[in-house]
Amino acid sequence: MQVKVVSLKEGEKINLGNNSWSCHLLTKNTVGLKKAMLGVSTFTPGTDTPQKVHEEEELCFVIEGKGSITVEKEEVPYAAPSAIYIPPGVPHGVKNTGDEDVVMVYVFSYPEYPSTHNAKDWQRKKNA
Repeated sequence: MQVKVVSLKEGEKINLGNNSWSCHLLTKNTVGLKKAMLGVSTFTPGTDTPQKVHEEEELCFVIEGKGSITVEKEEVPYAAPSAIYIPPGVPHGVKNTGDEDVVMVYVFSYPEYPSTHNAKDWQRKKNA
């Protein structure tokens, strides 16, 4: 196995709106991972992402900034430096409540960005 380096320019960048973005860096596609993936996100001040649900565990490390994770109607505060664990199937959104960008590294227990659902759609299917 070779050591591989993937620069931010080489990752798959996703626009999240409000000048916020995510970039999938270490994935099945970029380095051949089989069990996990890693990326980085930047959330600008005032960003409040819609709640989503992933089918895999999500681990995050907040490098810069502060905000909260919205879990249904509850706000769970975070500030750098701290780690966040989000279990599979938990609706959540990311909010930047500070005056500077939030920079967050994330890992999923799946080699690609996992199946992700809009939280409202997920709840409707679950309750049907």
